[in-house]
Parts: sequence; structure tokens; C-alpha cells
Amino acid sequence: MEKATELRNVLRVTKAQPLKGKDFDNFFVETDEARGVNSALRLSDIFQINIDDPQKVLFMGHRGSGKSTELYRFGKYIEDEFKVVNFSVKDEIDIVDLEYTDLIFVILRKLFEEAEKDKIPVNEYVLDNLDHYWHDKKLIDELKIEKAKIETGGKIKGGLFNVIGFYISGVLSTGSESKVAVRRHIKPRLSQLLAGGNDLIADISRKYKKKGKTLILVIEDLDKLEIPVAKKLFLDHKNILTSFNLHIVYTFPIFLHYSGDFDEIGSVFDHYELLSMIKVKDINDKSYKKGVNIIRDIVEKRAELSLFEPEALEYVIEKSGGSLRHVFEMLQNAVLDARTRDRSAEKMDQSSAEMAYKRLRNYFERIIWAEHMIPLKALYESIDKKPVPDSKLNELLKCMAVIEYNGERWCGIHPAVEDILKKKGEIGNTIKEC
Repeated sequence: MEKATELRNVLRVTKAQPLKGKDFDNFFVETDEARGVNSALRLSDIFQINIDDPQKVLFMGHRGSGKSTELYRFGKYIEDEFKVVNFSVKDEIDIVDLEYTDLIFVILRKLFEEAEKDKIPVNEYVLDNLDHYWHDKKLIDELKIEKAKIETGGKIKGGLFNVIGFYISGVLSTGSESKVAVRRHIKPRLSQLLAGGNDLIADISRKYKKKGKTLILVIEDLDKLEIPVAKKLFLDHKNILTSFNLHIVYTFPIFLHYSGDFDEIGSVFDHYELLSMIKVKDINDKSYKKGVNIIRDIVEKRAELSLFEPEALEYVIEKSGGSLRHVFEMLQNAVLDARTRDRSAEKMDQSSAEMAYKRLRNYFERIIWAEHMIPLKALYESIDKKPVPDSKLNELLKCMAVIEYNGERWCGIHPAVEDILKKKGEIGNTIKEC
């Protein structure tokens, strides 16, 4: 990715995706001062200080706050001592109805694949136990695995665990009804699978140690689970998530941090870390220049500032509420609007910025309902900006209508939502349509 020097190329450099590899080196901007904390460094301390005591850590933050980029930065901090296995659960399985059984399988599969990739041989006794676990005729029949494939499984590297893993991966990633069979197989034999899984972890961890590395697993996108799915996983099955004997970082939905269940969830994990949104206003609704300047620096790393009218860029940053996702989304829509009106346009102007903001506000208008008004009004009128946990707050945090900020750990209403409420006369002074 190269820095945009023409307006049309702003579309390419503002895609909502994490910075990794060369893009990280070229475009990363340190936001620690504006956030009030270096979360990547804090995480690295947790694992480096407790290197021989497997830590289970929750990492949370709003969508668009830069969690994936921060986790990549964390990986760079610890790469000399740790073997980091990082994957997105969305890339492996269907997360719409994800269950703990699906996640257990994916964890073991990814660890085995990483060991294979690094040419780390897995102990045959460990593989035999895993083969035995999956060698269930009814399951094999339901998954429609051919007899020839099963026989081949005994002769190839990884055995039946490798063969059947291919089929199960397909089942769990497509929403197939066959996942019911997989879950039915795992649940009554869960302790056996966990024991076999920890044997696998112990074996490959020991071999990584000989190479001077400690194994750590980072699981991304669990924060994107729907509310009922997330509660079932992290509340009902929290002890299973902490049962593997290795370091693990689980991305965690921020809305559960504000639920009445968080104390129970947090009690079984070793640490939780929250990556706050970059605030563009302070708790007293005054412009926070440090945050505004940081987001402008992030944009400038990716595109020449001459491509934006200064007031228009300032407007987008202010109306984003500090969400980098919404900054980039509005920039994309504003550029498209400017180029639709004039193919030779060289700058994003104020009119285009306002049109892009209107699209963002329309999104919130579709998802903010009457039952959300009570918690929103209560937060708006609150002096300390500490919301009262309830089911509606969970929904508002999930969609970023309510955003948590750093410093005193307070919450604000997204500017688009605040404008909607003012337009309806629900809070403050009624505002005119922009």
C-alpha cells in the first residue's frame, strides 16, 4: 500500500483493515498518548513476566478502535521470546451460532497446523490418542468420509486427526447441519478431548521451547459475536476457555464488560485489557485536540492532506467520535461523492463530508429504537458519564452508539446518535438538518 497522492487513491488507503507487515512499518502512528495507555506493552509485560505460568487474557475494545493492529504490535514486542499463533475465528468457522465445541476444535487444529508448518514433529502417542478420539463410525458416516480416506489417514503425517480435521473444518465454516454431529460427538467426550488437546500442547510447547520460543495463541474476532452467542461462550463455558495449558489472548466483546456478568467472567481469567477509543472530545464535551491531531496524523500517513479541505477533514474527525472505522468510512463515502459530482475533483470538500456523515447518521437512525432512549438520555445527563449496565446498553455498545473512552474510563454517545436525539428533541437543544 502506497500513500495516496490523488483523490481517487484515498479509497485504497482507507480500507478498514489492520496494519501488518510493511503496511505497519509504513503507516503505523503511535496513539498511546491520546489513548492514555500502551496496551500492547502492557500485554507484553503480562506474558513476559509470567512466561512459565500460562496466562489467559481478555483483550477488548470497540470495533474500529485498532485492536488487530495493536495485537500485531504486541506480537512484534514479544517475537524474540514467543512463538505467536494468531488467527481470526471468522476465517475458520461460521460465528453466527459458534459454540465452545467449535472453538476447541479450531484451537487444536491451528496449533497442529502451525507445528507442521514449522516442521515440529508431534509425538506419535499424542496423535494416536487424537486419532482414537475421532475414530467414531457414526461420526465418520454422518460426515460422509470415504473409507479409503480413513485408511489413508493412518499412513499420512497427522493421521486421522489430519484427515477428519479437513472435513470438520469445512463443516464448521459453512453452517452445515453436519456441525450438529460434530458437536454431539464432542460434548459427552469433552474431558477426553481437553486431555488429548493438552497433551498436544505440552508436546509441541516443549519442542518450541528447545528452539527458544514459548507458545502463545491469539484469537481474534471473538469480539464480533452476537450478544447471546458471546454470553453463552464466555459466561457458560468460561472454565473451558481457560482449561488449555498455554498462553492465550481472547478478543472479548466490550458490551460484556458492562454486563452484570463480567465479575463472574473476569474471575477465571488472569487479566483483561481494554483498548479505549481515541477521544476527540473530553468528558465535558470540549474538543480534545490531542486526539483530533492523532487522527489527523493517521490520515496524513495514508494520504496527502492537500486532498482534503482542512475544515472538511476536521468535520469528519469530530463526527467520527474517535472511531477510526467511521473516519475511514466517511472519507471513502466523501471521496466517492466528490468524484461522482466532478470526475476531475482534486479535493474532498465540506459538502461531500456532510453527505458522508449523513449516511453514517442514517445507519444509526435505523438501529436506534424507542427502548434505547432511556439509557441514552441517562448517559447524556450523567455527570460522571458512567452508564448503568442493562441489556439495552449491551446493544448500544455493540453498535458503537455508546463509546468508552480513556482517562477516567467514561462513556460518550456517538456524535451521530447525539445529533439524532437532539433532532428528535429527546436531549439538549433541537438541531437543524445538515
